[in-house]
Amino acid sequence: MIITLNLFDIIPGKETAYAEYLRRVRPILERHHARVLFYGRTRARFMGTCDQEYCGIIAYEDPTDLTRFSHDPEFALIKPLRDASTHNYVLTVAEETGIENAADMLSRT
Repeated sequence: MIITLNLFDIIPGKETAYAEYLRRVRPILERHHARVLFYGRTRARFMGTCDQEYCGIIAYEDPTDLTRFSHDPEFALIKPLRDASTHNYVLTVAEETGIENAADMLSRT
């Protein structure tokens, strides 16, 4: 499984456009076997300098599902809604390894 961590701010005055993006993206995500694990507003920052107000975590069973989603023609039609209504966007893709596997991998470096 892989996840995408989406951190972003909504441009003031563009909330309606972003809400439309959210309504339209969900069925596209579902078609590509993606699950919204979390979507919400940031409440506190304990470390670092990331200060985006919104956070979304989306899970994909397989990396090819993310690739297919990213290249979906229907997603291409609505992506401008997201891009024109958000800023300070950070999108990170992470692959699940498990804490033990990560510890083993790091000890071999």
